Amino acid sequence: MVLRRGFTMVEIMAVMAIIVVLIGLLIVAAGGARRAAMASTTGARLNALSQAVTRFESDAGYLPPLLDNDRAGIDGLEPSRQIRGSSYPDYLATMQRRYSYTSPAEYLLGYGTAAEDGKDGFGIHRPGEDGFWNASWNDGVSSDQGVQDGRYELRERKPVREGQQGTVLGPYLEIDDPAMVGALGWELEDQNDPDGLGAWDGSIDPATNQPVVYFPGDPGFSAEAPKVIVDAWGTPIRYYRLNHPPGQPSVRYPAQYEPVGGEGWRYSPTMSEYFALRPWEVGEEEAIIWWFNDGATKWGDFSDSGGGTARGDPTTTRTLVNGRFAFASAGPNRRMYDWARIDFPGHRLQGLSDGRGDHANSDGLASGWYEDGKSLPWLGKPEFDAGVTYTEEANRDNMVEVGK
Repeated sequence: MVLRRGFTMVEIMAVMAIIVVLIGLLIVAAGGARRAAMASTTGARLNALSQAVTRFESDAGYLPPLLDNDRAGIDGLEPSRQIRGSSYPDYLATMQRRYSYTSPAEYLLGYGTAAEDGKDGFGIHRPGEDGFWNASWNDGVSSDQGVQDGRYELRERKPVREGQQGTVLGPYLEIDDPAMVGALGWELEDQNDPDGLGAWDGSIDPATNQPVVYFPGDPGFSAEAPKVIVDAWGTPIRYYRLNHPPGQPSVRYPAQYEPVGGEGWRYSPTMSEYFALRPWEVGEEEAIIWWFNDGATKWGDFSDSGGGTARGDPTTTRTLVNGRFAFASAGPNRRMYDWARIDFPGHRLQGLSDGRGDHANSDGLASGWYEDGKSLPWLGKPEFDAGVTYTEEANRDNMVEVGK
């Protein structure tokens, strides 16, 4: 028998190659496990938010209203048959922007002071019948307001009437990780904030088109800023709810509702109005067809599929059609595309192409007010020159929790 005293160079290289492969496999496995853990954390967070909303509704009598990034109230919207110059229905286009980053922390945690929500620390006093603590309505007449026209000014809310304490609600959400609550960027004494109470600074992450979130200790963190609940990737979670009649958050538009001036047009509200909530893939048992019928054209989404009097992809789910609210995470890639179910917008859409949130009665984007309270590129849809490929599967990894 011959004993070898050493390894040849070839053998050493082979061993090293095997070690490199094993290390690579371990790194991939560890990365996959980490992604799975983050997805699990986010899923649990979405579920906890859904349960918290149910408890809030049981106490308050309505789903939490929507707030913009200055925490000003976004009221319900009366449906309209108004059509944009591109022929897209104005109401349906506007609905894609009607969600909130700030409502969950405001209503489910109640982190404000007694002057803000009626109670120091977590918890709130009942927000009143309109959901906005009897806040004043900014109709654009006054020039001393710090947010855009057409908002309930929560900075002027009156959470507790003189001599009355009211009912304390919540908190409805348990903070199991300090990193689940962040703050938006905030400016004080800005030209858009003449009363010095602060306003969102408009900071957007250019890689994701989502608002930048700051945490205690970060440069740019402000304790006065609106708080947001984030997913495991640090992106603010979106809150959606069914549209409701203006000033009546506890009321639901009935099926086959005829809007004012509808001339026989019927409108049936559904969570399928929000294209970003529709899953990338829909199982056969869950699939259902939903059209928004404006009386002349049926709209599935704003993709380029179909044509004539039936345009876009109408694929949605039974869960969305029957749901009343939802929470959405953009997932690991932190991107969410609002305008079509499968991230394909088709041709450039006039009046939608610059990615700014807008409102049904303000068709001129340059002069109108925006759902975020700021006149700048906004929320899931990048500008055409933003360097993002529109056919990229941004929504494939979205995580959505729909509540009934």
